[in-house]
Amino acid sequence: MALSQDFLYQLRLNNDIVDVMASYVNMKKAGRDFVCLCPFHNEKTPSCHIYSDTQSFYCFGCGAGGDVITFIRMAENLDYIESVKYLAERVGMALPEDGNDENLRIRTRLLEMNRKAGEYFHKLLFSEKGQAGLDYFLNRGLSVKTIKRFGLGYADDDWHGLHNYMRGLGYNEDELVQGSLLSRGNNRVFDKFVHRAMFPIFDIRGNVIGFGGRALDTDSHAKYLNSSETLVFKKKNNLFNLNYAKNSNQKTFILCEGYMDVISVYQAGFKGSIATLGTAITSEQARLIRQYAEDVVIAYDSDGAGQKATMKAINLFSENGVSARVLKMDDAKDPDEFIKKYGADAFEMLIDKAGSAIEFEINKLKTGLDMESTEGKTSFLKKAVYLLADISNPIERAVHISNISKLTEISSANIEQGVVNIIKGRRKKSFNEQKRKLINGDFSRDKINPEATQLPAQARAEKGIISCLVNNPSWLEKVLLKLDVDDFPTSFHRKLFEQVKNIIKSGGNPDLSELGKEFSTDEMGKITEIINEYKRFSYDEKMLLDCVDVLVKYKEKSNIKQKEEMSAEELMEFANRLREIKK
Repeated sequence: MALSQDFLYQLRLNNDIVDVMASYVNMKKAGRDFVCLCPFHNEKTPSCHIYSDTQSFYCFGCGAGGDVITFIRMAENLDYIESVKYLAERVGMALPEDGNDENLRIRTRLLEMNRKAGEYFHKLLFSEKGQAGLDYFLNRGLSVKTIKRFGLGYADDDWHGLHNYMRGLGYNEDELVQGSLLSRGNNRVFDKFVHRAMFPIFDIRGNVIGFGGRALDTDSHAKYLNSSETLVFKKKNNLFNLNYAKNSNQKTFILCEGYMDVISVYQAGFKGSIATLGTAITSEQARLIRQYAEDVVIAYDSDGAGQKATMKAINLFSENGVSARVLKMDDAKDPDEFIKKYGADAFEMLIDKAGSAIEFEINKLKTGLDMESTEGKTSFLKKAVYLLADISNPIERAVHISNISKLTEISSANIEQGVVNIIKGRRKKSFNEQKRKLINGDFSRDKINPEATQLPAQARAEKGIISCLVNNPSWLEKVLLKLDVDDFPTSFHRKLFEQVKNIIKSGGNPDLSELGKEFSTDEMGKITEIINEYKRFSYDEKMLLDCVDVLVKYKEKSNIKQKEEMSAEELMEFANRLREIKK
């Protein structure tokens, strides 16, 4: 799809990067710009900067960066054209009528297909054939209003019910298999979901991206069956009910273990209920939650598996800077059962009393220990000091030290000293590791442009030239008087200069949106770093010429070295070529 400079300019103008990113992260004003916790890596201190003047973002922690298109590519897991389409739809802009993007066509087709399948399952639920599915939902305490709100449905007890319906709408078997609505085996094609209560899964924009199916018979091999991953459905990047939870204005999200828990909690009035999609929570999902909620209450099942999953979630939330608490349900195995037994008011009280994740972990350390004995207290303290050393906030750490002191009858000063010793040991280990990397020469390795490590001066000069040209395209001819693409010694900068040169030569402006057509999101982060790093020098013509001279000298030195390594015959041939050129 051909996208003109004017179209991209209007797209950026209508999609201010601050407004767009505000839907994904909590920002704080920092002078003229904004800062936030980076949505693309684990961190507790904001290192992602949003620049209003250049309409770009850059994370000093992980190197992610680019313009608003790059951000949407990364946040929504889309390619370049799909991101442009997303932003255009956001502001009601029409896309240029030009060409076909196959990836975009397939994605659009899959979303349409899922929507039609969801309508089929939902309609079937309220038909005579769907009585078993409707009975299941009603017996679980759901109202018809809630059933319709979540678009719940029923998959017929027929291996070709959906198959025949979708074929009648013009979808072929291959794309239905690709969309995980049909399965293929033993040279047969058949419905993936059969005789199941159906839960459509939506992305944050309200598109149906997949399904979860709950078996309605005891003979089924799997109680719950989810769609396989497709071009539009990535489990690690989505959460069940996030499309509603993000608009609930509830600052606390309730993380449940399954679909029915989420819907039951939602029906009871807690609109910020969410669940993972049949897998343990991932870093991507933790960061997604951080974008919309101030804290999360983990409400996993009270059985052994649920408690184990709770521990993993606590660690993941801690790594991603999410404040977490843990719901303690003594008289029910899950939120759905608790609400049925005691009602919504009791559940709200339970949420208010939910202890911090640290309290949950401290209590788990006591499991199996006799806390009245010296041995039990000693064993507990040996583990507890390592847990306390993980708490970065000194006030919060002091509170927990005081509580443990009362529990074990050991002075707070002694416990604190043990914690301090561990923290010092970790710092020393970290320092030694950094020192080792520095000595071994791999401390500043550039993954995008690895040759920069061997040619630091030349790489800096390349960056300076590129940054100058991005801001001053008219200076290209000054550079081309002495240098061309092949004179850039590092491959990434060579590729980048070539793109900048081609855009300028064609009458365009080499901004981030134009460059984004040819580079990956990781590469766009590096390009944004280059532009920002040299921004204050980028209007200095002397600085440009100094950078050019660095590469010219390197080229001359390389030519001399090459000539010194030539044989007599090669030198003669080289001299002849020079004479021909002079003629």
